[in-house]
Amino acid sequence: MRMFTLPLILTASLGLTGPAPAQDLKDVIGGIADTLLQQELDRNTYIAAQDADTVSAYRNYLAKFPKGAYRANAERALARLGAPVEGSAEAAIMAEARLRITVPQRIAVQRELTRLGYRTYGADGVWGRNTRAAIATWQRDRGDKVTGYVTGAQLKVLLRGAVVVPPDGPDGLSPIETEARLRLTRSQRTEIQRQLGSIGYDAGVADGLWGSRTRGAIRAWQTANRKDPTGYVTAAQVNQIAAQAGKVPPSGNGSAGAALEERLLSLTLAERSDLQRRLTRLGYDPLRTDGTFGPGTRRAIAAWQSDEGEPATGYLTADQVRSIRVETGG
Repeated sequence: MRMFTLPLILTASLGLTGPAPAQDLKDVIGGIADTLLQQELDRNTYIAAQDADTVSAYRNYLAKFPKGAYRANAERALARLGAPVEGSAEAAIMAEARLRITVPQRIAVQRELTRLGYRTYGADGVWGRNTRAAIATWQRDRGDKVTGYVTGAQLKVLLRGAVVVPPDGPDGLSPIETEARLRLTRSQRTEIQRQLGSIGYDAGVADGLWGSRTRGAIRAWQTANRKDPTGYVTAAQVNQIAAQAGKVPPSGNGSAGAALEERLLSLTLAERSDLQRRLTRLGYDPLRTDGTFGPGTRRAIAAWQSDEGEPATGYLTADQVRSIRVETGG
């Protein structure tokens, strides 16, 4: 039936009012037939890969149809299976994660980027949107592939002239890294500034931003309490400051109300896994993307909330779910 109707369809679509040369019409029909055949093969090969749902099946599809209609679907499937396509955004994220960049190194990279004129708007070891944008611009200016995630070679370049604080704290961590691992929220930092002020150590304005004045207050308190005056707090020191101020240390865990609110969202396993991948793309590593919100995911959510100026509960609201999706392209 196709052989009889195709010339008629072609004639109608081209607005032909008279007979076309037989050879020209044959060539046009042959070209359309080849296109339709390729589209059918593309579709059938992707369906076969989808049915198998294996890394090799999706890679086989991409090898046969590198510009196929289902290329994006196949790449997402490979990322889900833990084998993203080389050169894709997911591959860049996973490649950087494998570098296991320490917090001191992250801080050093932020400082180096700032020195080179690429604003990260802070050097705290947390690579959020501003740092990712700075990395992307730096990559563009170098003529590298723009991903916002560093490769091993790029990391070496950025660390070449940077100063990395050597590990000398508990468990081989630097004082900066030790404090960073506390994941102190903005509200916690504000409360600690108030507590330092109440016991005689002027930390300046209690706004949660720890600059030279707050660091100086911490060092003065550490010296008075026979601690190593690093200017960076440990968990034990946070508790001691709170005790001296007659306060209970602020909790960084989500409240029962926040947990209940998230539970009411009824997020599916696929939606949770998608949110974990989006957090990773934003620079907040949940440690896993299996749809289970464990401690790593809760810390990543809390860090994102803190950077967004939200209460760092570690539990998502409906509005925050939408914000994460918007920030990562919908």
